[in-house]
Amino acid sequence: MFLRYFVNSPYGPTPALSMLLSVFSHHSPFHLAINMYVLHSFTPTLINILGPGDFIYLFVGGGIFASFLSIINKSVRRSVIPSLGSSGGICAVLGAFCLLQPNAHLCVPFVVEVFPHSFQAQSAVWCLFFLELMGSIFLSARSPIDHAAHMGGLLFGIYYSAGGMDSIWKRRNTIVSQWRKWRGE
Repeated sequence: MFLRYFVNSPYGPTPALSMLLSVFSHHSPFHLAINMYVLHSFTPTLINILGPGDFIYLFVGGGIFASFLSIINKSVRRSVIPSLGSSGGICAVLGAFCLLQPNAHLCVPFVVEVFPHSFQAQSAVWCLFFLELMGSIFLSARSPIDHAAHMGGLLFGIYYSAGGMDSIWKRRNTIVSQWRKWRGE
């Protein structure tokens, strides 16, 4: 059941459902702990800015879009490596945070104690996007890190915070009705 529904792969029996459910599954307790630590770092600020409903939409929508981009990348590369985890949704949160709080200072946790540093959020999002783009081009075939999903999450967060949230919410009834029409409901 876990591999059928909670792992993202274009070759699985339920790729559409697994795009959502894989956002909530993790490989190990350590994987879960790291993701939750990073998510918690940005959550309070974004909930204050967006509100809880929009924050949940940002996280889940970002995770689904990240999974979708991952499936496209895996299909093109014919990769059979499945992916899972909330890092696509977390990258959406990070992308939105960096655009909504461009002057905030960020640092890499635990490294800052050894190597003191900080950088502006506005610079961080574009550097991270570039690193994920390079990773998805050069490393995706064998890497256990789903760089395409991270890039998809960042893109969703950037789009959402740059005004896409208004566009999505205004058109949601049209989108849902088109989806139902396509499914024959």
